[in-house]
Amino acid sequence: MNRLRVEGLDAGYGAVTVLRDVAIEVREGELVALLGMNGNGKSTLLNSLMGFVKPTAGRILLDWDGEEIDLGRLKPHEIVNRGIAYVPEGRRLSPNLTVEENLRLAGG
Repeated sequence: MNRLRVEGLDAGYGAVTVLRDVAIEVREGELVALLGMNGNGKSTLLNSLMGFVKPTAGRILLDWDGEEIDLGRLKPHEIVNRGIAYVPEGRRLSPNLTVEENLRLAGG
């Protein structure tokens, strides 16, 4: 079964722990939304999935075609090469592009 698994994830910035014991599973074909007020760790979770924030505990695993890949050990460009990406909120990335153009940019 193809899926993304987060198990017991702790992550943060320096001495500040933002995520504590986070667990989530997303199976192939599922659509998932992260909801919450500012400061609840949504961006930290996404940045951890992408390798920008390294976990202090737990695992981020990609089960794909029978292979288990520990994303927590990969660099961001290696994670993108596995087909995982996200488009950040706001207009900071490519402010002169349309929404469709920004999505195409992220999807290759």
